[in-house]
Amino acid sequence: MSITISKERLKALIEALEELSNGNYAKRLNPKMEQDCFSHAEFLFNILAGNYESKFKYFISLQPTFGYEFVTTSIVKISAQGQILDLSLIQDNQQSFDETVFVNRNVIDFLEEEQQEKWMKHFLMFLQAPAAKNSFSLQLSVDGQRLNGYCGFHYMDKSHDIWMSFALVNPIIQENHQTSPAAFKKMRKMNETERDKIQRIHALLGTKDYEKIYTIDELCQAFDLSKSTFQKGFKLLYNQTFYTYYLTQRIEYAQQLLAYSEWSIQAIAEKCGFSDYSSFFRNFQKVVQCSPAHYRKQNYKGLKIDDFLVK
Repeated sequence: MSITISKERLKALIEALEELSNGNYAKRLNPKMEQDCFSHAEFLFNILAGNYESKFKYFISLQPTFGYEFVTTSIVKISAQGQILDLSLIQDNQQSFDETVFVNRNVIDFLEEEQQEKWMKHFLMFLQAPAAKNSFSLQLSVDGQRLNGYCGFHYMDKSHDIWMSFALVNPIIQENHQTSPAAFKKMRKMNETERDKIQRIHALLGTKDYEKIYTIDELCQAFDLSKSTFQKGFKLLYNQTFYTYYLTQRIEYAQQLLAYSEWSIQAIAEKCGFSDYSSFFRNFQKVVQCSPAHYRKQNYKGLKIDDFLVK
């Protein structure tokens, strides 16, 4: 028995798949009431797109900073008491998580005392205000091995299930093809404590919490580093000056907000740490080579995910 499929429906599916491949996860199809075999394909596409959109909503707030190497992300379903109910891996290059070790145990079981307090504080904040920012660094302790990463909580779609996402990362020194052998030699000779402090500062600058803008003097005082050591070390490790990197991070976050949120451009400027619009416009134009308004017009994805972004 042959089945006739209209060109319009086939074209709509192809266009939707192209949109999905380009990062537009909001596109949906309208399956026909006849429930033919093609309507099942349309229905499955909607499920796929919905899953991608849901995952993107919390990954956008969990992105590790550029000071780290991404290893894997685990999505953990937990109870309101913190018991692990289910665990699914999105990507696992090093087989870091064993489902049998985690399921039916409490998250607290895998945390050192100081990490327990941090986890509980953020979890309680999420239960009271689910839309508030909840991404934070966390260190798991599994079979005597410490795993560094970023953690966050969210609800999947409209369900009342609580999900905890954990992005496992490894601190790295960023390499650049322009870095000379002499520079690498200097990296290896760096004081380990000073290098660790600079990497921690680097991670702090990438948290996307830009309503508080740090100065070099503040950071050096907080991490007990001399200004000269910090500036030279930062440039050596990341091939950029502190000011260039910090500005670039804020502009990249602005690009993210322009493309994926409905915030006004003025509000985005403030979220990215610019006290006035003219300063934001000037720096955005310098880095991106176009105005914020033009960038939004060309790159807006149509996703309404403001609740998952820094507020």
